[in-house]
Amino acid sequence: MFASVDEDHIKCLIEEKDSKSTQRTIKRSVNLFRSFLTQKNINQEFESFLKDQLNENLRLFFVSIRSKSGDNLKVTSLQSIKYGLSKYLKETCKIDINDPEFSDCKKVFKAKVTDMKKKGYGSIVHKPPITQEDLRKLYNSDSVVFNINTPCGLQMKVWFDVMFYMCRGGRENLRYMTKSTFGVNTDSCGRQFVFQAVDEADKNHSVDGTPDDTIGEGRMYAQPGNVMCPVASFKKYLDKLHLKLDALWQRPLDSYLESNRVWYCRAAIGKNTLGTMMSAISKLGNLSNMYTNHSIRATAVTALDDAGIEARHIMRASGHKSEASIRSYACRLSDPKKREMSDCLSGVLGSRDDQKENENVALEDITMEELDAIFNDSTFSEVPTNQEKSVESPQPLNLLNLNSVPTNVSSMGINVYPSLNNCVVHFNFVPPK
Repeated sequence: MFASVDEDHIKCLIEEKDSKSTQRTIKRSVNLFRSFLTQKNINQEFESFLKDQLNENLRLFFVSIRSKSGDNLKVTSLQSIKYGLSKYLKETCKIDINDPEFSDCKKVFKAKVTDMKKKGYGSIVHKPPITQEDLRKLYNSDSVVFNINTPCGLQMKVWFDVMFYMCRGGRENLRYMTKSTFGVNTDSCGRQFVFQAVDEADKNHSVDGTPDDTIGEGRMYAQPGNVMCPVASFKKYLDKLHLKLDALWQRPLDSYLESNRVWYCRAAIGKNTLGTMMSAISKLGNLSNMYTNHSIRATAVTALDDAGIEARHIMRASGHKSEASIRSYACRLSDPKKREMSDCLSGVLGSRDDQKENENVALEDITMEELDAIFNDSTFSEVPTNQEKSVESPQPLNLLNLNSVPTNVSSMGINVYPSLNNCVVHFNFVPPK
């Protein structure tokens, strides 16, 4: 049996073999190069150029390109434009700009990138992981954002859970998820978990991938007894979806009753709304940063690395194709570590905060009256010695009643009664302000 196909169908398959982002990159790169040629009064149909003519124009193009505001582009933007042109020329004109005939173009491009890095245009802005404080705000049982008793709150929590436990990032394929994309199963220990049941193609796993490639083997296990259990939330969300729509992410109803069977419309959420979901959560939760969807993946990978999970295992959950990608997350400094390092350096310089200065007040700077005020109500339990084991409940002693301190001082220091043996005692004196 064979299906009937026409040329339009074949053409559509060829056009859709690349991801949407790759197609946008190619289109933008080609349009920019045509605009450059038009401005130079050169025929913009560069597909008919000879290699030496194409080499010369590409060389000038890479040097002269600027942003709309007239500033230099970021290095990553320039590399993206080169990638788009290279892919277009290779597929359309069978020309590879990495061939020896384009050596001048390659030299100029490399020199341009070096110059841009020297001027500060080579930095890469990584998506920050979500801080522990912000995560606690979201997963607090009283959280308004992740309120599982409302359609919006339940959906946002389930969406975040799926993104976090499956180590997903960005907006890729979110719009095409269905009720069967994820499944619920039970392992050999009797614990329920959510897993990705349907494979998908993404930018890291295309048609050229090997059979062993995976988009992710992460699991989201149940937490019995926890009101924020991710599996319980997921099952509740599936039960509340509209029966006649297969999309996983459906629009919440404007009005509802908690006892209603359906909480969502027969309409799917748009890709732009899904693509900015974490930003909406950040705003609603009044978080410390305006996070993006990719921040969730950065948080998950960083947490797994901090916990000592091997990079090769993280790759199987996150879908990364190289350990270098994992290390790019692991090498970043968290906010607590940055604070710790700064405080450490401040300590070396002697510039400490008020609290640490107060903790280091010398004993001789405190008057006897202040010491009496500090320890007036303090009592210490006497630890019985081997000879005193018959004593069941030792009476508390005021060891630091300064009025009872003997005046005799030997070469070993002040003799305080009763004596303390084999002890280390630390006192932090904070004078009253």
